[in-house]
Amino acid sequence: MTRARDLAAPYPSLPTDAAAADVARILAEEEVDVVFIERHGQLQGVVSDIGLLSRLLPSYVIEDPKLAQVLEEGAADLLWRRLEGRRADELLAKAGSEIPQVEGDATLMEVAAAMAGARAPLVAVREGGRLVGGITSSALLTRLLQA
Repeated sequence: MTRARDLAAPYPSLPTDAAAADVARILAEEEVDVVFIERHGQLQGVVSDIGLLSRLLPSYVIEDPKLAQVLEEGAADLLWRRLEGRRADELLAKAGSEIPQVEGDATLMEVAAAMAGARAPLVAVREGGRLVGGITSSALLTRLLQA
């Protein structure tokens, strides 16, 4: 029987007080779409690539995408400046979007129930009190629906 630990993929993890720019660099340079943010070994949340984009872009651009045209030149500098002096925990999603956690010996149905119950696209997997990785909804569906 497949357990959560068997399907969990490793994800980078940073402490809450890490520089926000470090989170951005990991998301930009590594083949991952989330970074776990921990405080004293406890998961505080994740920063996803989409979540980071929504925090980097000025609100007026999100509200009216036509205004994005004015940012084309020098946009990278603007985005990096928006990270200056910010910490990783400032990039976390607001309350109500917590990432469910399961133990490594959880069955895939337990993982599915945790994911569906929280309406979360990712479940964190812990083993012996330590964060060992995560399972995405697409990886779980692929495994569950294999013939």
